Amino acid sequence: MLEIKILGTGCAGCLTMEQRVVEVLQELGIQDVKVERVAEQRMIEYGLLADRAPGLLLNGYLAWAGSVPTKDQMADWISQAMGIVPS
Repeated sequence: MLEIKILGTGCAGCLTMEQRVVEVLQELGIQDVKVERVAEQRMIEYGLLADRAPGLLLNGYLAWAGSVPTKDQMADWISQAMGIVPS
């Protein structure tokens, strides 16, 4: 199962990232995913300071930090993490 964590302070960028993750998962038809929002207090556990939020963790790997990636970027990373090979 894929585990996705949105690291953030609750800012607009963090909320946008979470919304995009959900949209990408729906577009890819992926349902076996755990999505968790990680609050500012715990971000340091994952090596991310508040000034670099939002962050995107895929299976424990920090895939992105500091801004909101595009849906295409997210789709590529999520597909790779799931082992989905493009046709």
